[in-house]
Amino acid sequence: MQPLIIFFLAVGILNFIGGCMAVLSWPFIRRKYRKKPVLKREEKVSVIIPCKGEIELDSFENQEYRDFEIIVVVDNEMEKRKVEEKRKSDKVKVLISKKRESCSGKNSALLTGIEEAEGKILVFADADIKPHAKWLYYLVASLGNISTTYRWYFKNPLLCVWNSAIATILFYKKFNFAWGGSTAIRREVFEKLGIKKIWENEFVDDLTLTKIAKENGYEIEFVPQAIVESKEEKKIFQWMNKEMVWVRYYFSWLWKVAMFFNIGMRASNIAGLILLFFHPLIGILLISPVFFDFIRGWQEYNTFKELMEYPKEKFLPSYYHILLRPLASFILSYNLLSSLFIKEIEWQGRTYVIQEVFHQRKSISKIKSKEAEL
Repeated sequence: MQPLIIFFLAVGILNFIGGCMAVLSWPFIRRKYRKKPVLKREEKVSVIIPCKGEIELDSFENQEYRDFEIIVVVDNEMEKRKVEEKRKSDKVKVLISKKRESCSGKNSALLTGIEEAEGKILVFADADIKPHAKWLYYLVASLGNISTTYRWYFKNPLLCVWNSAIATILFYKKFNFAWGGSTAIRREVFEKLGIKKIWENEFVDDLTLTKIAKENGYEIEFVPQAIVESKEEKKIFQWMNKEMVWVRYYFSWLWKVAMFFNIGMRASNIAGLILLFFHPLIGILLISPVFFDFIRGWQEYNTFKELMEYPKEKFLPSYYHILLRPLASFILSYNLLSSLFIKEIEWQGRTYVIQEVFHQRKSISKIKSKEAEL
């Protein structure tokens, strides 16, 4: 029994130290990103938006940036007419996607838009975001080679807090990624990395771009000032689980790290509740991450509220972030575990069998490796 108690004591001390470090490091992260990006020179930008259904075109057209075009890519002639009726600027072009069977519908749409794009900078955006007027300005002003931002939900408290917890990862360059809903990349970098050819045989756009960019030594700059409001998800747990599935297959090392620490942390929290009755000090140490999550919820809320450009009254009250942040950590554990058992994913009107998708992906990778050797 004694070795087990020593083990739990060691885990509890690590939990406490890790929580302290996370809380104490946050002011430094916040200070680093507080300065708003300033545009040094304006370059031609092509904003490419795959669209299936509705789009609030006004928010894209009314950007405080002069030299840009908007390319909306739809599936058919009827959708094209609907988008054309909404446009109020000659900056907007509407194209019908050239379907490619070897990749997802979104990648087909992005590749169609790229073929018509005139900009030196490519910006990929989702149709369900509602960017503020300086979104494009900040995204381009921060651009070295690749810059990205993230979504925000203003209505559903649980979805907002869970999303906020994920968004904090983007502050750390080691773990961040290019989010497909709002990412800018220099065209010369896009072409140098051969993303076009890769997307022709892939089902996910952003994690693929991230993987190739990082493997080639390119950093991704996170721009919190460009965070965009996003349309609320309907089946939120199904959507959360899907997000973890893509991470599991495209960034297995990150998924494994998240599984080890997140699941381990939650297991230690449960053990701590039991040990509270027998060894109160060890129990408190084991459940300490829950208390630190309350503080982190408050820190995350204040940081994003300060850095984002949306009106402050639009944000949910802070107590949602404080009280729901520990729950978000447990939900993330559930999402990670669920990703082990998901066999199919519905995405943009199509159903993908996971094993088939990644069997094809591995086959393509082998072919490319052989081509490289030759």
